[in-house]
Parts: sequence; structure tokens; C-alpha cells
Amino acid sequence: MTLAVPTSLSGPSPILDLAGVTLEVNHLGRAVRFYGQVLGLPLHHLDEPRRVARLGVNAAQSLTLWEPVTRQPNEPWLAPLWARGAGHLHLAFQVRPEDLPRCRTLLGTHGLPWQEIDLGTPDAPDPTLYFFDPFGHGLELRGVNRHDPRQPLCPAPDHPLTPDTHTLPVIGLREAALAFSDYAAMKARLPRAYGFAFAREQDDRDFAQFTLGPWPEPDGNGTPHRWLYAWDAQVGLADMLGGDHALLEFYADVPAVAARVQAEGLPCVADAGRLAARDPDGHVFVFRPAPGC
Repeated sequence: MTLAVPTSLSGPSPILDLAGVTLEVNHLGRAVRFYGQVLGLPLHHLDEPRRVARLGVNAAQSLTLWEPVTRQPNEPWLAPLWARGAGHLHLAFQVRPEDLPRCRTLLGTHGLPWQEIDLGTPDAPDPTLYFFDPFGHGLELRGVNRHDPRQPLCPAPDHPLTPDTHTLPVIGLREAALAFSDYAAMKARLPRAYGFAFAREQDDRDFAQFTLGPWPEPDGNGTPHRWLYAWDAQVGLADMLGGDHALLEFYADVPAVAARVQAEGLPCVADAGRLAARDPDGHVFVFRPAPGC
């Protein structure tokens, strides 16, 4: 059956939520220790031959760490796409707003330089903590309003997977920010080729926000939704140019995304209900069926 593919996003987005992120690291053991001992993410799977480790962020989201091996993909089914990834700016984690003071203390205890920027308004502050992992990836801790009725597909839980007084109390992935070389082409392509819901862009720079959910939502002040930020990278906020990521994973209506990707003519592969596509800027996106969150 041939599916009709709209040239723009006129209805609900087929992108439902952020499922996971894969980061490239140059020492897998050190990366597992950092994300386990500092961010408290439990190790769920370790593949020593492929140099891949998957850690849990919450029951529905994961962080995968990959130490690249010459001419070997991080997952065999992704081999045709050469999923070495492209530049990303930073990755944000959700925490409870009441835990931010403890996060400041813990970052200092772990010897991690950090800076705080208030992204809110005078009547509704939205403090954010920025720091780096040992591999140059820019990380962020952002408070999430767990009582907002506009919840994502997989809401953040009330507590971390492994509560520990010595680790940052992370309860979810919030966003990933990616660099694109052609901002105008990206802004048109992401809704057309994949179905990302364009929310807004900033007036003073090339910076677009896409809601990872069926409908665009306003960002800021504890919004519980997840986000894809895309921009023509400019050093500025927190000076975070970041490191390399291998791929981003999204929960989605996979057949709907597949129809768009195929109509766009993008390189893609399918496996066990999942679809992976390589964007012209080198980013690899994986779309997977929604879980029962």
C-alpha cells in the first residue's frame, strides 16, 4: 500500500517522546563509572566486544555509551547508515526543582565546575545547571513540573531509579540540542521528512525548538515535555559546543515516520519494528514504537 505523505505537518506529529541518546566516548569503563557514580544511572547492558553500554535513565528512557571500534557499528542493524553521529551541543536531564540545591552541592563534591543560568522570568524562575562530562559532552540539569497536566507520553517518575545521596537525582531525559550546517534547510526538513512538531524559534539567533510530542507546546518554566533543539551552533549560552553523539531515539508512530522518510529519499534501515534514518547533516535518528508508559 502506498501512503500519501503530506509536505508539511498539518495534523498531530508522529513523534511522541524522547526515548534515548547514544554518546561516543573514548573510554567505556570511565564513562560507565562517571554516569553511574555521578548521575546515578544503573548499568542495564554491557557488550564488551562492541564496546557498548546501556544505562537506565528511567523505566522508558536510556543512555547508551559507545567507544567506537574501527569499522564496527554500535549495533549491527545500523551498519548501512554508518552511525558515527554528528556534532551535538548538549544533553539535558530532568530533576525535581526541589533537588536543584542538592545538585549544586553534589557537582562541587564530585569536582565538576558548573554554572547556573536562569532561563525563566522574574515571576517564574527556571534555574538551570550546566556542566561537562569527561568526554566533552555538555550536560544540563533542569527542573520539571511533575504536576503539570500537559505530560509527555512517558512522564518523569517521582524518584530516580537508584536513589543515592551521593549521585545527582536524575529522573528523565529532557532534551538534546543538535548542530546543523544549513539552518533554513533543517527548519523545513525536520517537520517535512520526519514529522517533528515545530514550536518556535528565537528572534536573535538561528535556534529552533521542536516539541517531542503530538502538538507544539511552549517551552520553559518546568514544562514536562521533551525537546529537540536545532541550530546553527554559536558559542554563547554556557559555551556548550559539546561532543559527538551517535544517535537519538524517539518513540513514534513508526509507519507514519517511515512514509515521510521514504518520500524524502533519505537513507534508512528497519529492524524489529524500528526505523533508523540518516539526516543529511549526519545525525542518525531511530524511531521505535511507543511503550506502555
